[in-house]
Amino acid sequence: MLKDLSLETVLNNLTMGIAILDEERDFVYINDLTTRITGYSLSDITNLEQWFEAAFPDPVERGKIYSDFKGKLANGEHYNRVSEIMTKSGEKKFVEFRVNPIEKDYLLINLVDVSRRIEREKEIKYLSYHDELTDLYNRRYFEEEMERLDDSRLYPISIIIGDLDNLKAVNDNYGHLLGDEYLRKAAQILKELLRSEDVVARIGGDEFAILLSETDKKAAAHICERIKAEFNQYNNADSFPIEFKISLGCATARKKTKKLTDIYNQADKNMYKDKGRR
Repeated sequence: MLKDLSLETVLNNLTMGIAILDEERDFVYINDLTTRITGYSLSDITNLEQWFEAAFPDPVERGKIYSDFKGKLANGEHYNRVSEIMTKSGEKKFVEFRVNPIEKDYLLINLVDVSRRIEREKEIKYLSYHDELTDLYNRRYFEEEMERLDDSRLYPISIIIGDLDNLKAVNDNYGHLLGDEYLRKAAQILKELLRSEDVVARIGGDEFAILLSETDKKAAAHICERIKAEFNQYNNADSFPIEFKISLGCATARKKTKKLTDIYNQADKNMYKDKGRR
């Protein structure tokens, strides 16, 4: 019964793409799944170099991958790699390649579309470092960045700690849905006012922290003034039923000799001083 089952039928029913190249690195076989993954059939593309040019339009990236690929094969080694490719239709996909020499000069390439896996890994990584409600960084990321900047050359480094006033009163009197709106609006203001390289995080229920590299004490104080002015402007618009205010404290490390955890604690104390003045 098996004698009636052709090899091509078997290869076209595998759950991975298959491509075979001869000693000239011309394609001699491409199964159906390879065509579905890449968009290319055997009639569309003749040799490996041509496919590399189509799949990796960036010449610098293409050169690095192709060089690594040729080096592995020259040493008779297997080649495994996950790369983002451009399909025939212009769609981008993440594909895992496994290249194995077969017989004397032939190559067997296995292709697996791992786009879903890669995107899921990116999503998990993103969520592990971000606060879901505000889309700011979370405490974990903030603490890792403090540790990283401790040994950097980006001094002076300033830290601003903010505590959203009246959030408990909002939650108690109007519910947590409105409280969430207060938090989201606060996060929006902080993101819009700060540089893309600044680390803005929600580190607790109503607490925010900002890590500012190459920012001295005077500049940090000016940023605090701008933040409060923006809060006041929104508050004066009477958009919320309870005052939309934030208490802020900042501290600066001028040199490496001061640990950023100490600067964080000082900024936190200064924030409570600011809150006590109200």
